[in-house]
Amino acid sequence: MHMKHISLKLVVTITGFIFISSGHSQEGQGLFQTHCITCHTIGGGKLVGPDLINIEDKQSREWLVSFIKSSQKKIKSGDQAALAIYLEFNKIPMPDQPLTDQQAMAVLDYIASTSKTASSGNAASATSETAPDILAGTSPANIQQGLLLFTGKQRLINCGPSCGACHRVKDDRVFTSGLLAKELTQSFETLGSVGVASILRNPPFPVMKAAFEKHPLTENEVVDLTAYLKSVSDERIYQHPRDYNALFGISGMFVFVLVLTGIYILYFKRKKLAVNHEIFRRQHQTSN
Repeated sequence: MHMKHISLKLVVTITGFIFISSGHSQEGQGLFQTHCITCHTIGGGKLVGPDLINIEDKQSREWLVSFIKSSQKKIKSGDQAALAIYLEFNKIPMPDQPLTDQQAMAVLDYIASTSKTASSGNAASATSETAPDILAGTSPANIQQGLLLFTGKQRLINCGPSCGACHRVKDDRVFTSGLLAKELTQSFETLGSVGVASILRNPPFPVMKAAFEKHPLTENEVVDLTAYLKSVSDERIYQHPRDYNALFGISGMFVFVLVLTGIYILYFKRKKLAVNHEIFRRQHQTSN
């Protein structure tokens, strides 16, 4: 009876461990698909960020947890490995992830588990961890809508600022645009649809993040803007945008001179001296 009791406890313990591990893995998979899949693959190659297959062979788990929670904090601390990743991937900062240490560990457990499957030669498992292309099924109507949203001719649903307020692109259809942030003509070529969409959904840049924190883009707006930036990248060699700075300067001077001339003509017979000047003059003559 004693041996049977020990065996039963062992079976229950092993079953419980398997159940907990399975639950932890499922939690990690859900978190990965929510927070990571838009920028990373597991065995599918580089995306916006590095491929995460066997990532724990390169860095300790403690380092990875801190990097996941705040990559910028890690970079600012002077960590050379974090800085190297930032420089390698086009200086695009990884957004801080609102995860607890336990949740970050669950994600790493899932990555480790999937890495073993991918490393064993199961290519289907590796490529399945890639986000779908959001531009599948889009049309020229999406591009046109994206143009209107980019330039601000159509307001964003949640009242966020238009992209053209800060960014510029090489597009003959855009008359004027901002110079406060990065030029976006080749952004799609660099990041792809997944990368562009990821930044639009969850901006990693401090100013952009603050601007859209309370005014997020809708999923349709993300698709339309991504489609537009793809068209800009594809058509950039055919664009010949003009620099209107000199024209604006000349036009401004012309309008200034025109206004001054109009004022001079309209008010040519205006009273040029003070109202009481004639009274003072007459009094002065009388006293003499």
